[in-house]
Amino acid sequence: MSQRCLVTGAAGLIGFEVARQLALEGHAVVAVDNGSKGGLADLERLAQEQARRVELVQADLAGAFELPGGRYDTIFHLAAIVGVRYVSEHPYETLAVNARSTLNVLDFALREGCGAFVFASSSENYAWGVERGLVPLPTPEDVVLGVDDVALPRWSYAASKIAGESAVFSAARLGGFEPVIARVHNVYGPRMGPTHVIPELLDRCRRRVDPFPVYGPEQTRSFLHVEDAARAFRLIAAAESGITNVGSSAEIKIDELVRIVLDVTGHRPRIEPKPAPAGSVARRVPDTQKLARLGFTPEIPLERGVRGCWATAK
Repeated sequence: MSQRCLVTGAAGLIGFEVARQLALEGHAVVAVDNGSKGGLADLERLAQEQARRVELVQADLAGAFELPGGRYDTIFHLAAIVGVRYVSEHPYETLAVNARSTLNVLDFALREGCGAFVFASSSENYAWGVERGLVPLPTPEDVVLGVDDVALPRWSYAASKIAGESAVFSAARLGGFEPVIARVHNVYGPRMGPTHVIPELLDRCRRRVDPFPVYGPEQTRSFLHVEDAARAFRLIAAAESGITNVGSSAEIKIDELVRIVLDVTGHRPRIEPKPAPAGSVARRVPDTQKLARLGFTPEIPLERGVRGCWATAK
């Protein structure tokens, strides 16, 4: 049955893929983005290709905006400032934009009505606990959230996402909709900006950087391709309220990731190990049992995903 969905941050990495998959399945999509981080050209092409299903709205959700009214079956709220480098350089903007946009979209949901409100949250919300040994690995959903150093700029992002989770649960009690928190873990894909680890590594390979700096080579992460992530978002929107980790349980060291990237690109530089950035956690891997119980299995292995990113980056 066709549904009516609102997707914010629809020009972004995950938002675009969620909108695309929904449209291909025959759902009506209102796709919203302000275009500040690029990606609008892709979204405009999608709206042209799926003219009967995708309506593009360019709006600043942190300020005054107008969106098509009426009840939505699902609101996917993915609009946010992201990226460690940008967040660290603009902590107040990060807090202000992320908090205001979330509250404004929740106000819209309360006013117009929706069946489920899906909020894109982050594994950064519990990263401090991993570093202090207070959070288990792999990390389940029911852990204590917090920030390690409230004065450190990079933690402004986690603070905004923790507040957002609380706001969604609070608004859901008023509006009678399902609160759905997707706690995202290291999603990557070919439309990703250069401020994240995989596209940053690929960019260095494209420029044939040598020696090749590797920051925190001993640290670990787990990576999920954006097509898989969008499927997970849609799955939990339909089947699960509460908090669900969206990520991969396959943990990999950064130096192993670098090896994959170098093999894919054919670049053979001298590796130059560097200390991890301040505030960066040593390990991060989600417990994905809850997502798996819903029938989700990642379909795109890391090496194939990296090859796809490289094919579009050259």
